[in-house]
Amino acid sequence: MIINNLNEMRDFAHKFASLLIDNDVINLIGDMGAGKTTLTNFIAEYFNIDDSSSPTFSIVNIYEGDKTIYHLDLYRMEDPDELLEIDFETYFYPDNAITFIEWAENGGAFLPNGMINVEISKIDSNTREIKILDDTKRGQMINEYFSN
Repeated sequence: MIINNLNEMRDFAHKFASLLIDNDVINLIGDMGAGKTTLTNFIAEYFNIDDSSSPTFSIVNIYEGDKTIYHLDLYRMEDPDELLEIDFETYFYPDNAITFIEWAENGGAFLPNGMINVEISKIDSNTREIKILDDTKRGQMINEYFSN
């Protein structure tokens, strides 16, 4: 899906958010500046969450609204074992919440199976391509909705 501006990103985010259920873990894949945090902010907006800044300096932020959202940014992690210092199981296996992970590849073998993998590619300063990968059952279910 091609996204040409912030309004289209918001529309996509709200449609995507409407399909999410408790216990979903979303792996946001993309280069720095691709729009991972922007997408998460628009999803938080859908769930009536007012404050959803990037967790870059704190590893995890917890947002409360109509739904609880865990937002992890593993960019600064140098070793997956650093996850042992936080209650990673709460975030990777959320109960009555949804988790978004940026730079998940830094989590190594601790990462849960079955994540919804969302790839965001920066085409130019305003345009993004978003792909929900078909590599998990939840990813396939969500893709079916967007292909109709």
